[in-house]
Amino acid sequence: MSIQTYHFLHLIGLIFVFIGFGGLLSSEGAKRAMKWHGIGLVISLISGFGMLAKMSKGLPEGAPSLYTQPWVIVKLALWLVLGFLPVLAKRRVLAAPLVVLIAAVVGAVLGYIGYFKPVF
Repeated sequence: MSIQTYHFLHLIGLIFVFIGFGGLLSSEGAKRAMKWHGIGLVISLISGFGMLAKMSKGLPEGAPSLYTQPWVIVKLALWLVLGFLPVLAKRRVLAAPLVVLIAAVVGAVLGYIGYFKPVF
């Protein structure tokens, strides 16, 4: 697959993740929405590593692996945060609207890191 296909799938996965977060605010559809959240997490993880593999093919020999770049590690850690946030709402550790707000901020940071690939 092309890198554009992986990118498109990555965005679709993230849309599903945030559909799940929107479902947290609903009392009736929260369980169904969490299924979309999980599916979106899996799609975004697989397509993200697919993009990394495609981007790694163009690197010169001896260049450091993209998999060990700090921006990749931070994105993976924030992906885990997105996956864990609904648990905090379900166990009533945090209010659902606050979880959705945190998810939006984490999503914005993930977008920034993915687009600009900053050096830490």
